Amino acid sequence: MYNLLRFFIRYHLFILFVALEAFCFFLIYRNGKYQKAAYISVANGISGKVYDVYKGGADYFYLRRYSDSLVEENAYLRSQLLESKFDNRVDSGMVSDTSKRFVQTYTYITARVIRNSVNRSTNLIYLDKGRRHGITPQMGVIAPNGIVGQVIDATDDYAAVMSVLSKDFKVSARFKKNEYFGNLHWNGLSSTTAILEEIPKHVPVKEGDTVVTSGYSQMFPRNIMIGVVKKIKSHPDKTFLDVTVALSTDFGNISYVYVAKNLRKQELQQLDSLTKTTNND
Repeated sequence: MYNLLRFFIRYHLFILFVALEAFCFFLIYRNGKYQKAAYISVANGISGKVYDVYKGGADYFYLRRYSDSLVEENAYLRSQLLESKFDNRVDSGMVSDTSKRFVQTYTYITARVIRNSVNRSTNLIYLDKGRRHGITPQMGVIAPNGIVGQVIDATDDYAAVMSVLSKDFKVSARFKKNEYFGNLHWNGLSSTTAILEEIPKHVPVKEGDTVVTSGYSQMFPRNIMIGVVKKIKSHPDKTFLDVTVALSTDFGNISYVYVAKNLRKQELQQLDSLTKTTNND
């Protein structure tokens, strides 16, 4: 208490000056319309700047939540595309109701990439979701710009994906402008290109043609983007063309993916088992 009293005695003139200044500003604000408006304008400007800084910080911390929400919405929209559905008509006049005509074939599970590689002979991508979320081996994986690879293993909470940039990865691909198809695989030379094989020489193909999934695989729906033709080579002693495809997916920059779940896969596997049994007989 004594020290506080000494402080006021020592600085009483300064304290009195500050108090009088504050009182003067109060009188000016209360009685002067121009000064009041100017004060409000300055105060609003300062509060606006403070709010902008706060809002920017809040947006940054909520960015992950916004991104997750957008990815989930995109997964739903992708499932509504005709490529993700099966035409259920038996004949042209059987089903007129479009809601009954198209049966859902693919749904999509969103996942975040937590590990990635592009410079190995077999490049793996790790996802933050696994069996507990519905992800199992042999599921196709898609990024916003094109295919990514296939799930090869999964634990309860994580999944490992063999990317297109792997020597053992192959997928059936076709030219979007026609039905000619072949097998696409990585040649190990570049993270931006792959090779489309088994394309006969008579097929009309040129640089810039779009390459998409054929739909013959159980992993991917039809017409999922793969890339565009970058280079074509024809050898006199070969029956097929060498087609280099520039991949549409930037494998060095993948954050979120969609894991394609084929709802009709079990039925197709049963059919495969029956045909194998018949062939063995």
